[in-house]
Amino acid sequence: MGLSRTLGGIYRRGTFELKKWKYDDVATTTKQIDSAQLLGAVNTNHENKTNKVHDSDLPVGQRYSKNFKLSSYFGILCILLLSCICYFRILDGADSSQCRPIYMYPSYARIDGFDTRFNTLAKKYHLYLYREQGLDTEPLADQEIQLDGIPVLFIPGNAGSFKQSRSIASECANIFFKSRDDIEHANTRNLDFFTADFNEDFTAFHGRTMLDQAEYLNDAIRYILALYQESASYKNSDMPLPQSVLIVAHSMGGIVARLMPTLENHIAGSVNSILSLSTPHAASPVTFDGDILKIYKKINDYWRTQLDDESSFFSQNMSLVSVTGGISDDVLPADYAAVHDLLPQTNGFTTFTTTVPQVWTPIDHLAIVWCKQLRTIIAKLLLEMVDLRTHSKTRPLNERIQLSKNFLLSGFESYFIEDSPIRNPKTMAMNIDTTFSSGTTELQANQTLTLKKNTLTEEHKFYKVVLPKNKNHPYSFSLITSLDSVKVLFCFTNPRTSTLSSIRCVDGNNNMRIVPNSSEETKYPADSSIGESMRHFKLLTVGGQDLESYDFIIIEKPDEGAFQTDDDFVEASLAANEEVIVDKVSPLHLFFKGRTIRLYSDNTLLTKDLQFTNLWDSLFSYRLRIKGQTGKNSAFQPFIRQWINEPFETKWHLNILHNNKVDINFHNVAPFIPVNISAPKPLHLSTTLPHDTKIEITLNINWSLTMKMLFIRYRLAIASFPTSILALIIACQFYTYYKSSKFVSFPSMLSHTLEKYGISLLFIYMSLSPLVNLECIQRLLYFFDPIKLNKPFLLENKRMLTNFYFLGIRSWLMSWIGPLFATMAVGALYAICKIIDLLTILARNFVSGRSVKRSTTRVFIDRYRILSCCLLAAGVVFYIPYQLAYVICVVIQLGTCLRVMLGTEDKNLLNYNVSLLLLMLFTMAIEIPTIIVFLHNVSIGWEATFNSHHNSMSILPIVMLVSSNSNFNMPHFGKSSIDWHAISALLGYMSIFSLIYGIRNLYWIHYILNIVFCWLFYGSIMNYVNAI
Repeated sequence: MGLSRTLGGIYRRGTFELKKWKYDDVATTTKQIDSAQLLGAVNTNHENKTNKVHDSDLPVGQRYSKNFKLSSYFGILCILLLSCICYFRILDGADSSQCRPIYMYPSYARIDGFDTRFNTLAKKYHLYLYREQGLDTEPLADQEIQLDGIPVLFIPGNAGSFKQSRSIASECANIFFKSRDDIEHANTRNLDFFTADFNEDFTAFHGRTMLDQAEYLNDAIRYILALYQESASYKNSDMPLPQSVLIVAHSMGGIVARLMPTLENHIAGSVNSILSLSTPHAASPVTFDGDILKIYKKINDYWRTQLDDESSFFSQNMSLVSVTGGISDDVLPADYAAVHDLLPQTNGFTTFTTTVPQVWTPIDHLAIVWCKQLRTIIAKLLLEMVDLRTHSKTRPLNERIQLSKNFLLSGFESYFIEDSPIRNPKTMAMNIDTTFSSGTTELQANQTLTLKKNTLTEEHKFYKVVLPKNKNHPYSFSLITSLDSVKVLFCFTNPRTSTLSSIRCVDGNNNMRIVPNSSEETKYPADSSIGESMRHFKLLTVGGQDLESYDFIIIEKPDEGAFQTDDDFVEASLAANEEVIVDKVSPLHLFFKGRTIRLYSDNTLLTKDLQFTNLWDSLFSYRLRIKGQTGKNSAFQPFIRQWINEPFETKWHLNILHNNKVDINFHNVAPFIPVNISAPKPLHLSTTLPHDTKIEITLNINWSLTMKMLFIRYRLAIASFPTSILALIIACQFYTYYKSSKFVSFPSMLSHTLEKYGISLLFIYMSLSPLVNLECIQRLLYFFDPIKLNKPFLLENKRMLTNFYFLGIRSWLMSWIGPLFATMAVGALYAICKIIDLLTILARNFVSGRSVKRSTTRVFIDRYRILSCCLLAAGVVFYIPYQLAYVICVVIQLGTCLRVMLGTEDKNLLNYNVSLLLLMLFTMAIEIPTIIVFLHNVSIGWEATFNSHHNSMSILPIVMLVSSNSNFNMPHFGKSSIDWHAISALLGYMSIFSLIYGIRNLYWIHYILNIVFCWLFYGSIMNYVNAI
């Protein structure tokens, strides 16, 4: 009575409800437990006489250590914070996309003649010819198409539409038919834009789909070229028939274009010019499908082999220009558009839309095909590249590359300047005979010439700048103007006459480049882009070495009519060559304190290049805070040109005294991208200041932008990091199961592992980045790589190396990313565990007080499940991909967990099934893309069987184990320590692989999981056999 009364009092004070827990082979006692005594509750195990708490026996919410909770909450906080930064952090200034809308009058002629007689995929894919209404020649009344131009093929990207071709195609038609005088090349011709309808296939997710598209397009090009043989326009003229097609490709369409020449049905020489827009040439953006990685390797090996042979068609004819939208592209990292490891600069290069003159804006992944400013430049480039007189219908390779440089580069790159006339005075100088009858006004060094409409005088027509011959103190010449043109001559005395009346000069206008307007009204570089009312500037800068070949510079004063407004100006000066190498500023210094730099222009137009030799890591973003003042009546506002050597990325930060917070983000040395380790990779900030200007620049790390850019570069880590931790913890679970016959719950084991080894694990995550960047470690990791598709030293002879392992980080200062991602993974797992805890409570409350029927007959796999397994395996062999079967297995495993919760009180069985479910759920992220491709084919009525991923052995062990689990079986290896250690070793290897190789080889995790499940199924068989 006393005990009963006491328990009744405790219950009334709010203790837990009396519950009766039952375990197989475990004797338990039934009693009331006070909430203050929960952590001290014990179970009596008849096999182990000591009083020990089994973690899985503790009530929900009481089995996590305090440190584990804190780390988990911190991980969840990091997830939320990073998500908010990615979503709410707005890009501003030079990083803000300023594309303008467009309009056109499109029409599309479907070419039904290209049917299954030419390619079996013609049932699924279609070929169209774009026609701009009112301009292009439209089909005849009998639907016969008329071709009178030069063929261009547009290849859409991942889930892209054939209608995306309309923007560039329309602009080409408008320029050719309405503004032909804007085209300098006399032998240009209108363009016949063909475009492929791939039914919005997911090319990035499926290697076989990419191969299908490439094979289809090779046959399509054969058919297109045949159409021109029947063209009345060509028959009735002496124009040579086309033998090649220009290619404009978007996104993964660029990879399809590069794949085409590697296939057997490719017509040699049918493609010699590829212009790609936001194409990931350097690395695959996703690694869910092994075929994608194999195709990348095949393409790269083929292209490098061809381009290494100087006598090959590729080396002498093929051009590849890659254009990327930069920071605004949130679909794939702009770093992946690089081509410098694939081909020499004589055959192509990579540029950014912020670099392209009169575009000067970042562009997102989809807008890059329609952005008004960019499409105008691309249309002009295409029309200048073509040549009606040749069979290839294009100009020679060197001319195409030079045209691409003129249209797509800023003009200040050394790659661009190397062929400029000023750098080659002996070959480019011309004789000029003048007595300067109108007289000259001589300008001294460090003196600024400023010309405005209201300050023009009747003085001499020419200004002469004498160049000092002092190599110890080199000078640089700068001229900036808002006028359309200013005549500048770089002259040297003709050695034959040695008189000033007979001199040889190089016209400097070829080196004068268009730059964005920087005035008090300027907010974005695109404010003065093509089509805007605000006029752009022109800038000419010539450095000290180039000036050594000349004696003086002649500037011709513009006529008064050239100054349209009072704000128009010309400003020029010869000042000391100012290239400042800032080698004492590194991210480590900026971690703790910003660096301040002061610049003064005094009486000269100052162009100073700040070269930050230690700021090369693209993972860091920076913030410039600028303050200062300009002189009275300044012709323009100070601006900064941000640039790197290669790839050719330039950004313009304008009106910096008003827009005084400048974000610095760049794409230089990036994770998983090849880099030339022998070439310097500094960040350059070239400042241009009007005379009498003083500014102060403070440089700091921009942490919000740094974190924002981590997401796009490491999205694949969302699958690899949690999988690594899951596999590690499950390995520990099986080890303790072997030792104690208790399968500890996943959250309890995760809590225990982090409590005991958390510091060690953080140290490992921290030290992995600098370790895997060592050459000896990379060689060792490549040796143990089971796939060997990613070779770090593939271009070792060119000093072009790649870090494919772990996070691909090259700077030890970013080693904190590893612990950060691991903490976020723990937080995500903790959140999922809490959800499972909640489901457990709901399930227990649901069955509380109800009788649950349990079968007394133990069955390993019944006939119904055997039949289901056979049907699923047959489906994989003949129709569905094994990834879909995997998702079905996940659903079955989820049902098994719910049934275990509702139908049994065996905690070992519940914890085992929940742990497997967690592992399967995160691995399922790897399978989803292939399923999307399969379901897309079904949705468009493509009746052919899915042509990949039909290896039943890739899924059969998983199917068998899940079926066994559904009968409440559990693996147990008896007394065989080798078998127990084997399963822990397999899971440990899965953890290590996911961590080190996982991001660049996610698809392989499925195969490791398949082996793990095969061994667990063997354990289930052993357990069943031993129990009989």
